[in-house]
Amino acid sequence: MTTTNFLPVDINQVAESIQDVVNGHKTLAQLNGVEESELDQAYQSALERYQDEDMPGALTHFTYLVMNNPWRREYMFGMASTLHALDQFEHALIFYGYSTLMNACDAGVTFRMGQCYLSLEKHSEAADALHTCIEQSFITPEQPEIRALAQSLLDEITQ
Repeated sequence: MTTTNFLPVDINQVAESIQDVVNGHKTLAQLNGVEESELDQAYQSALERYQDEDMPGALTHFTYLVMNNPWRREYMFGMASTLHALDQFEHALIFYGYSTLMNACDAGVTFRMGQCYLSLEKHSEAADALHTCIEQSFITPEQPEIRALAQSLLDEITQ
């Protein structure tokens, strides 16, 4: 055991935890014994805060969720959407990107990425994202509402 100025640290335990995460694909929640029901409850609270437009509260909950289980797409999307609502567009793009890695066919995520790029005045990137969104919207399950929104926003950009 090594002692720092703050807390004793068991380097072997740290190394074992890292091995569990890297090789065993364990989440922080699993390492710390956080029950799935607790994560579900935190997710419901995050959604309620988001719907009540309490973005700082939603951000706190989604941060907790993403830190404890980064493999749940809905947590990543919630984090991205909350950052988007807080006008943290560059950070939102990062989490939308993670969400896209988990499901590359969701036109809704790509549409939101287009919105972020547009807010950052990156018109070329926004147009690319919106074109991709329109293509994705034809993939089952089709998303005609997202397609219409993307086309409308694309028309505004290209005029």
